[in-house]
Amino acid sequence: MMETMKATETTPPREPLDRAAIVAAAMALADEHGVRALTMRKLAGSLGYEVMSLYNHVANKGEVLTLMVDAVGAEVGDPPPDAEPLQAVRALALATRAAFLRHPWAPELWQQHMPGPARIDGMENLLRTLARTGLSADLAHHGFHAVNNHVLGYTLQEMEMNLGHDPNDAQAEIKEFMAEVSPDTHPHTIAHVRQHLDGDTASSFELVLDLILDGLVHLHESSPASDG
Repeated sequence: MMETMKATETTPPREPLDRAAIVAAAMALADEHGVRALTMRKLAGSLGYEVMSLYNHVANKGEVLTLMVDAVGAEVGDPPPDAEPLQAVRALALATRAAFLRHPWAPELWQQHMPGPARIDGMENLLRTLARTGLSADLAHHGFHAVNNHVLGYTLQEMEMNLGHDPNDAQAEIKEFMAEVSPDTHPHTIAHVRQHLDGDTASSFELVLDLILDGLVHLHESSPASDG
């Protein structure tokens, strides 16, 4: 009897199990160990439950991943209410990228899972904001895809380049590459790589985003329809 009481006293109470708790725990595991390390058994163990308990709330791991991606979409939020439309588009793009950087597993899953409620709200948010810019419907349509593709593609490439790469190994690989390229035939390539070796590794994400937005405005202003 005393042993039972002692065990009860030292065992911390478990949090109630629901979909929100499951998703939060899954995101924490993926953030720390990568999404490939996430299993239903590990997820259940992190919550203090048996794996079968999870299936009272989610159908399978695929549903968990879909809910995780949607939770990342929910972190993007709304643009500043007082921002000009194009600045609001820019703010949404930056907020999406920031959410991806907080959860490096999310970009890879973004296109693999159907949007949930939060991501659908995010799509509506961006489309509505682009409509407010005064761009033609056609340019707003292309702008939606250009902005999304830039955010997702840029971040995916960045993640892949950094995945599992020791900075010292990367430097060694660059120097090996440099040894195989002739400065006589490829001087601009050599100069570009040297910029990286000299520490010029600043992100061009915002530069390219601004080029996209400025380009949409330029196309709109130079179109015959805008002259009329």
